[in-house]
Amino acid sequence: MNAFLLAADTPAAEPWWHRLLQFLGHDFRDVAPGEKIEFQWTNMPASAGVFVLIGVVFALLYAVFFLYRRELETCPRWIKYTLAGLRSAVVLLLTIVFLGPALVVVKERTIKPTLILARDASLSMNTTDRFADELTAAPTAAALQMSVNELREQKLTRAQIVDKLLDPTNEYHLLSQLATRGRVQTLDFADRVEKLEVRGSTGTTEKKPDAPANDPKANDPKSKDPAQPAALPKLNANGRGTDFWTAIRESAASDNPAAAIFFSDGQHTAKDDPLTAAREAKERGMPLFIVGVGDPSVPRNIKVSNVYVRPQAWQNEPFEIDPVIVANGIDSTEVRVELIEQRVSDSDQAVGEGTVVQSQQVTFDRQNTRKQVQFSHTPKEAGRAVYRVRVEPLEDELDDADNEMSSPVVKILSRERVRVLLVAGAPTWEFRLVQKLLARDKTIVVSCWLQTLDEERAQEGTRQISALPVTREDLFWYDVIMLFDPNPQEFDQQWVELVKQFVGEHSGGLLFMAGPKHSGRFLTGARTSEFQKILPVSFGDVGAMEVASLLTTNQRAWPLKVVQSNADHAIMRFYPDRQESLQRWETLPGIFWSFPSQGPKPTAQVLLEHSDPTLRSVEGSRPLIVAGRYGSGHTLYLGMNGTWRWRRAGRQAEFFDKFWIQSVRYLVEGRSLEGRRRGKLNTDKDRYEVGERVTITANLQDPTYNPLELPSVEATVQVGSEAPETIRLQPTPNQKGNYETTVTAKKIGINMLRINIPSGDAEGATLELPFTVELPSVETSQVWLDTERLTNLAELSGGKYFSVNQLKELAAAIPDKSETIEVREKPDPLWDVRGMLFALVGLLGVEWFVRKQCKLM
Repeated sequence: MNAFLLAADTPAAEPWWHRLLQFLGHDFRDVAPGEKIEFQWTNMPASAGVFVLIGVVFALLYAVFFLYRRELETCPRWIKYTLAGLRSAVVLLLTIVFLGPALVVVKERTIKPTLILARDASLSMNTTDRFADELTAAPTAAALQMSVNELREQKLTRAQIVDKLLDPTNEYHLLSQLATRGRVQTLDFADRVEKLEVRGSTGTTEKKPDAPANDPKANDPKSKDPAQPAALPKLNANGRGTDFWTAIRESAASDNPAAAIFFSDGQHTAKDDPLTAAREAKERGMPLFIVGVGDPSVPRNIKVSNVYVRPQAWQNEPFEIDPVIVANGIDSTEVRVELIEQRVSDSDQAVGEGTVVQSQQVTFDRQNTRKQVQFSHTPKEAGRAVYRVRVEPLEDELDDADNEMSSPVVKILSRERVRVLLVAGAPTWEFRLVQKLLARDKTIVVSCWLQTLDEERAQEGTRQISALPVTREDLFWYDVIMLFDPNPQEFDQQWVELVKQFVGEHSGGLLFMAGPKHSGRFLTGARTSEFQKILPVSFGDVGAMEVASLLTTNQRAWPLKVVQSNADHAIMRFYPDRQESLQRWETLPGIFWSFPSQGPKPTAQVLLEHSDPTLRSVEGSRPLIVAGRYGSGHTLYLGMNGTWRWRRAGRQAEFFDKFWIQSVRYLVEGRSLEGRRRGKLNTDKDRYEVGERVTITANLQDPTYNPLELPSVEATVQVGSEAPETIRLQPTPNQKGNYETTVTAKKIGINMLRINIPSGDAEGATLELPFTVELPSVETSQVWLDTERLTNLAELSGGKYFSVNQLKELAAAIPDKSETIEVREKPDPLWDVRGMLFALVGLLGVEWFVRKQCKLM
């Protein structure tokens, strides 16, 4: 053994060797009371080296005595042995110096584990509980040292309650107590985990003796422990979801976690099961100690969840507003739902007072907690309006701030009766049924020109004509021109040029329905081939494709294939709900015949495609219905016939009628200011939850209505009168005039998206589009304290659930996993003192003196 214990923990009795070393010159002032001291040979040989050393020492001692025995006979023997002893003492002292005697101070240090302190930072923690029940309110009131009435009056959010409970000045001193148990690492969790800076001790503390009773600093509150944690930052509860699974797993992945303390209301909105994470935490030895914050009573609440409305409506024409109402915590009740029309200016500022235009009584019960209410409103004046839906509050309702919601801005267009010119090359079923539909509509004036009708017979329509309009004055009187498979014999190049001016310069609408009889010749003939430039699709060798299509049989009805990204186009909207409209399109009868076209032109929108995979080309599937622009006017291409079969769907041909009336409405919008806008602005949805990604796309034209080509386009997003936020749209690859970007939905309310198109001050250079941002429905729909979930999580992990008034018991419940280790300092050599030097010099000096007195060499 090269080390042994010389002193115990207690500093009371000072051993003899301690005084001896002090006499020789060793300094013990750096050794604190209670620290252990060990003696150690720093240069002790190992194994056989010990015996070699012993042999060398004995050999030296033998040589010393042997030599002194052979000294002069005149020297007395006892003097020889004395001198030999002095020299042997020197050899022994040098041997001791060679072995390196030293003292080692041994200190005890405690290694503390990590304690995770996690705070729920999701939006549900912003809930202000009303605590209607005295029993459920009592624990929180007691924890905050106030009465139940004071708790209700202060209207604290759950996040504020957590801040008060964790305040260092609170009577619980939870942070201080946790710091004595380990290194406190704090984090906030919602849909993701955010680690805060580590608070508390550094992980190892030296074990110190008890302070004397008369120490004035012992009970001084101003004398701070270095392990005392600082105050935590205020809890910012803005997370759009709660993910307990991730929070528990990331806590368990920390360095040596002994336990995790969670403050939460128990809401969990992520897909992974947190109970699985709790079991894993138990396997890793990390129990969960969970403090529930909030009111466990299911609150009574009713709110307006959504308001579905069309972005445009017509003056004196009804349109639908469909709000969704959601109720919680009610048995059975009837509430009043009001529709309020609020006029707004071009800058979306309210004009005048809102007017209640309709109201309904809606009944809710436990089985029916979600209802979609339907309003049908006829605006009397043109302009811009917002439609608010308001529900009367329930008695003792949790929060009546969500009892009202506004729709996006609705543009109400004014117009005279729409004037339509319908030209057909043959009396097809489409022509007969569409002309009757338009003639019945009191908002439409229709003139028909059936090219095969005998001259002596009068043409049909509410405004009869006796000749095809071929002059500028006659043709430009109409708002919309509809061509059903026209015969090219009656048209010339001059008439086509007039149509190009009608659409491109005077914002007229044009619909072209291809047919198997004349369309091929009309689009390729010398006099009418320029007509292709107006249409929103491109054609290849039409003649060759027509021949190929005529040689194929059309015995099968191919289903309609709706282009998902354009399913909310005004022509495609059968219902307010986009998904419901999609399902209806899938049930409509399919098509037998289609006209060959290569694909859409840039900036055009394909609404329907052919579902036959053999008709795909390099550009994609064959387009059947394509909406586009030519100059300032709207165009619509129908590369199929047979829409008359849609009359069998619905009641009284409702979907056939809706499609054609909505087509006319879309085409005539070119006559309004909105129709002359130089582009189109879209978002992938009308409504978003906070934190969701908003995909913005824009289709832009320059002042000549050609695709805009710029490196990027600047846009702004503004909520109410707040300062607008600037964003930048980048060009879409391989699509001229198209720009896109993605932003995060941040501000709750109606967000107005605006683009001021560069390159000119022409009319319609500003595009606007509203979208709504709201609180996450999942996170805020069930906001009561879920004690059952929190208790299960704690028990499965081997921990415990605590109410807020039980914080005094929390720190004591955490298992003590601290480890005490011994730390040895650098050896302090004993020979390197003045006493050792004096001993060597003294022994050698005495020996030299005696030798001289005895006449020895």
